[in-house]
Amino acid sequence: MASVSLERQQEIAAVVRGYRKDGVTVPWFDLAYRFGLSQSDMEHIVALDDDRLQKRRKLSARVTQLADQAFDSQRGRCDWDSVIKKLDMPLMECLGWFDASLSSVPVRSLPKFVDWLPDDFPLLKEFVQQFPGTLTADDQQLVSAFMNVKQADCAMAYNMCIRPRMTTELFELTTSYREQGMPWKDIYQQIPVFASVQALPKVYSQFKAKESSGPKPATIHVRWTDAETARFHEIIRQHYLHGGIRSCLRVAESEFPDISQQSLRKQREPKLAAEHADAVSHAVKKQYTHHQSVDWARVSESVGLSERECLEANQFGDGKARWIYDPDTFSWDMANRMTAFIEMNYPRPLPVNYTAVSNYMWIEPDDCVKMAGLLRGEMTWTEDAVAKVVELRNQGMMYKDIARQLSPKLAAEKASYAYRRHTKPIQRVPLSAEDRQQIRALVDRHAEQLPYSELPHPTQAD
Repeated sequence: MASVSLERQQEIAAVVRGYRKDGVTVPWFDLAYRFGLSQSDMEHIVALDDDRLQKRRKLSARVTQLADQAFDSQRGRCDWDSVIKKLDMPLMECLGWFDASLSSVPVRSLPKFVDWLPDDFPLLKEFVQQFPGTLTADDQQLVSAFMNVKQADCAMAYNMCIRPRMTTELFELTTSYREQGMPWKDIYQQIPVFASVQALPKVYSQFKAKESSGPKPATIHVRWTDAETARFHEIIRQHYLHGGIRSCLRVAESEFPDISQQSLRKQREPKLAAEHADAVSHAVKKQYTHHQSVDWARVSESVGLSERECLEANQFGDGKARWIYDPDTFSWDMANRMTAFIEMNYPRPLPVNYTAVSNYMWIEPDDCVKMAGLLRGEMTWTEDAVAKVVELRNQGMMYKDIARQLSPKLAAEKASYAYRRHTKPIQRVPLSAEDRQQIRALVDRHAEQLPYSELPHPTQAD
């Protein structure tokens, strides 16, 4: 067998598994032409990749099992030091093999500061400092596993740690502590995000003065500066995943009183789509790599979006199967499953999001679009389709059976019409030179005088 790169081997294995998953016969001849390898070579590659995945699953299960055993219920997270010692493996590598979908420990949801434990903040800040520059999607996944906190909540807390500021939530929390008679040093222990104990009362007083001064008069906002754009996107990252766009706008309006809500909405949309696609696609890729399947409920929980939002945002699609209509292998179970998903999530007149349909079915998007059309009884009459109708009809097959060869819901009348149009085409007689001359004379004589319906017939012309 010729040398084949690991990436190419994984691609071949994913394609073959896609066919096998739905019980479809693997088209080895087509794949041999596509990849330039024999069937035996490709089967050997798939077997090697199966073995590789099996080893990865075992290691991932082992790491996750040890992490569950080392779970500290009081701190709400795993004692990773003990896991490292048992496996003799670096921390980052352990976190990379950890699979939350296999874990029996629920991921903590901490969208509010009051939910976090005081010692969580310094631990989070210390851990994140190991990553140079801006956190990537992979980095954020490791942070979430280390803290046992949803990814969005970790991002919100870390941004507050590195850029501490007084928010409405923190102001209300601090006020409640002050009303209980708690001194500033004790409050700081509960909210250790500011630079020092002395900074907390100063920031608190400034925020209070700003709130009591009332709303500022509206001004005209001409354009977004780079600083404003960066700050607004930061608000999006902190508040959107666990509160929706309304909470984002409430926070943004308090910080940008001179900017209209319409302008805020326009500013946020492109950024949201990109951030969601990255986070969701990473979570889906990790699940599929380990299990060759995707648990959308787990993905939803890990990124803090609804399942439908995850289905619409995911861009990862390795190993998606093909779905080409074949009357001998067609499955109504699959068809009904897709139809039910579309009717439940995209009832008319809502347009169907076929990215979501493709991710739900794990089938190529174009095939989902074509199959949905066939299930509605639609048919594109290509030359090949018409030729097949003629061939089968000439063999004596009934129109209803011919229709089933082309589509699961094609009406027999449409197959009959296609056959008749092919065998008895409409006769078109070309115009003679004399007829053309009469038409020109009539148009010249009656142009802009009579409606078309009242023009005399050529035989009535002088």
